[in-house]
Amino acid sequence: MNHQLNAKGRPDPFDIPLHNGQVLRIQACRNEIFRIRISPTGEFQETVMERYGIIKTDWEPIGATHKKKNGKHIISTESYRLTVDPLAGDITVTDNNGILVVERISFIQPKDAIAHELAASLNTYFGEIRQDEAIIGSGKSDTPIQAQLLDEVGNLSKGRIIGVTLKEEERFYGGGSTSRTNIQHRGTALRMWATYKKTEIPMPFIISSEGWGIFNNTTAKNYLDIGRFQKDNLFVYNSEGDPDFYLLLGRQMTEVIDHYTRVTGRPYLMPKWGYGLAFGGNTMEDQLDILNDALRFREEQIPCDIFWLEPQWMEKRYDFSTSKNWNFDKFPAEPFWEKEKFPKYEHPTLFISRLHGLGFKLALWLCIDHDMTIAEEDKLALERGASLSGKDHWFQHLTRFIDQGVDGFKLDPAHTLDEHPDRAYHNGLTDKEMHNLNQVLLPKQMYETFRSHKGIRSFHHYCGGYAGTQHWGVSTSGDNGGDKVALLDQLNLGLSGFVNTSADVLVEVSDNKAAMHMGFFFPWIQVNSWYNLLHPWYMNPEEKETFHFYATLRNSLFPYIYSAALQGSQSGMPILRAMPLVFPDDRTVDNLTSQFMFGDHLLVGVNSDSLYLPKGKWINYWTGETVTGNKTIHASVPETRGGSLFIREGAIIPYQKPTQFIGENLLDTIELKIYPYQTSSYILWEDDGITFAYEKGDFSKTKIDCVDTGQNTEITFNP
Repeated sequence: MNHQLNAKGRPDPFDIPLHNGQVLRIQACRNEIFRIRISPTGEFQETVMERYGIIKTDWEPIGATHKKKNGKHIISTESYRLTVDPLAGDITVTDNNGILVVERISFIQPKDAIAHELAASLNTYFGEIRQDEAIIGSGKSDTPIQAQLLDEVGNLSKGRIIGVTLKEEERFYGGGSTSRTNIQHRGTALRMWATYKKTEIPMPFIISSEGWGIFNNTTAKNYLDIGRFQKDNLFVYNSEGDPDFYLLLGRQMTEVIDHYTRVTGRPYLMPKWGYGLAFGGNTMEDQLDILNDALRFREEQIPCDIFWLEPQWMEKRYDFSTSKNWNFDKFPAEPFWEKEKFPKYEHPTLFISRLHGLGFKLALWLCIDHDMTIAEEDKLALERGASLSGKDHWFQHLTRFIDQGVDGFKLDPAHTLDEHPDRAYHNGLTDKEMHNLNQVLLPKQMYETFRSHKGIRSFHHYCGGYAGTQHWGVSTSGDNGGDKVALLDQLNLGLSGFVNTSADVLVEVSDNKAAMHMGFFFPWIQVNSWYNLLHPWYMNPEEKETFHFYATLRNSLFPYIYSAALQGSQSGMPILRAMPLVFPDDRTVDNLTSQFMFGDHLLVGVNSDSLYLPKGKWINYWTGETVTGNKTIHASVPETRGGSLFIREGAIIPYQKPTQFIGENLLDTIELKIYPYQTSSYILWEDDGITFAYEKGDFSKTKIDCVDTGQNTEITFNP
């Protein structure tokens, strides 16, 4: 039986009755992507992730087939085969050569003893993770520990569990920012519930080193227990709802990430200047202080691209409303007599225009506590020609500030990352279904507002998230500082489909130079003074020199960084790459958290005086010395540098001439630094850096090949 097409020309799924009365539904979305659902009634409702356009639904037919053999159902695509045993209710996964991928996927019922044992174990394991450290001003008080323990996994009768058998040598990665101790998660459990300063960007997505992954399609609290409860089993525990997940299959982990971002959305691509330095001044500064800071950056010739203002820009501090205005005593973006004048415009002689004239972009801090389902439901009503709610859409009021020249926004977690157990949402759901989803809707609506109003990319970031967040904006590690643990978030998010991640560089750090070395090699870089003075000219001379060096180096590397960002927007390949993603066959790097690859060719060592060099030859960036890999080394670091930096031999790295900001000069000359070694290549990705034309394939790829014979070196450009 071949796939039948529904009225929209899309393939219908295959429904398989199971012996226990339930119905198993399998949809072959692509040759390597299968959506798998279970229903006790045979009815499959639209999920809220589908309803709000978070996950892809418009799959094209691929010619999948369904046949029965020896009482079993076999679903096949060109690449893979799923065999269903309706008696046991199990699924076995092989490729079309018969090679086993997953021995058994099973569905565990709440009445099964193992379900209660697993729930009790998860309660104990996560009992200390409590939402009693709310965002500033929330007014929440501590909840008794025992009550929290009982509430952790929810009502056991509603729990639904997916079990997956594991091979002995499999390692597991992903899960978003849910662990600040590991990147290899086998032997642990991960909690998929967005929680301030603990698990702010959970991704219900896990990848096996054997080339398959699971995306758990739920917004309710859920857990991934990866060989912890039982060493040979992965358990996906859902606190609410029937099992609904995507099985993602590929030859390597990078392919699985590609499939995941195909389902949940390709990573966002910032405007090109978003990959420069973003600086946030002290909260006591006013417009003249900010402009003096801007002048000082230019006088000191320290490249910087973005200033953002913290809450002091608002007339009412921490204004959650849709009627906020400028603090005219500190930041008059318009003459006071034009407060009520519309439309708004960028005043040519006031501070926003003056900041733009110095080559800086401007972003504003925001705090939000709003029912975002209002805008989502009104959008659907408009498409159907139905009546609108008449209620406020929170982000719409920001267009006045955009018209005045604001280039982006910092979305604070207050109070979206807080739980709202008593809120009745406009769409009829409760916080059980909406809390995780809110972390996606927040950047989604910011993205849609700016795009529809200006038609160009904006700079906006948020420290919360869930499945799909990578598509709608860029992310940070929130209020967790910029020390060693900040790197764990970058690594885990990069292994979960995120390209654009950062942290509060230089906040709560033990070594400023080490923090600069790490932070300036993040996918995007922010220095957030907040209540501190992190301006480089206030640092001691040695640290100031370090800041100047790394800011200039990053600016010079812009073509290399932006090329990696554009590549990632098409595939999910991160800029900051955990070592096992690049060297999957080298078991030394399984859980290596003190170094990473920055793009294709740079190896960055952080927070350690030792560095592991994988097989091959590596060139010390600081000394030019060539070192043979497959070993751990202790590399000396110059006094004004903060860590190790190595170049992979065979590298081809594009640079630009240093500028004071991205776009200061037309990028008409690119310098290539080539480190010949046998045969190597590099692809330089470029686009206009501003519009969304890249989504339609409007970008260029220049392949550069280098062949070194030992006697001659040949370089070939393939536009």
